[in-house]
Amino acid sequence: MLSLPLELGLTARRLEEKDTAALQALCDACADYHVLIYGEPAGPGEARNLLTELPPGRTLEDKFFFGLFTPRPRLCGALDLVRDCREPGEWYLGLLLLEPGVRGKGLGEGILRAAEGWARAQGAWRIRLACAEQNTSGRRFWERHGYREDKPFPPRRMGTRETVLVELVHALE
Repeated sequence: MLSLPLELGLTARRLEEKDTAALQALCDACADYHVLIYGEPAGPGEARNLLTELPPGRTLEDKFFFGLFTPRPRLCGALDLVRDCREPGEWYLGLLLLEPGVRGKGLGEGILRAAEGWARAQGAWRIRLACAEQNTSGRRFWERHGYREDKPFPPRRMGTRETVLVELVHALE
């Protein structure tokens, strides 16, 4: 299972259907992210969608959807990884979401590095992700950590917005 550095003060465990309400509360708390990406707050089915959404050809056994918990424990973030997305060893990072109150404290970097190390131990050699063009701070975060643009996708409707997703890729050493 994914182990986070002790200094982060967080633990991680795979989320299950029983965690849907807590995940929905996290999505609601992250309204700023949802409005930026989708043009509207998360809908009432967002958590269920996140728990089951998969790239083509993948199954739920390929999906590692982790909840990130404070010591209380309280869900304060989520991380979505899918193994062998396009080819063996190429993983897809679908989401790294932190509630506003824990952002800006270096947690994202620590979580990302732990996730990359864990994925590497599971056989990953590369991670891909898609970043919405309007998510400039997210893009800066990914690029600061070695992710580079691979290709843009054509504009698509996401919620009420027309969005261009840019695929970023990072080779794991």
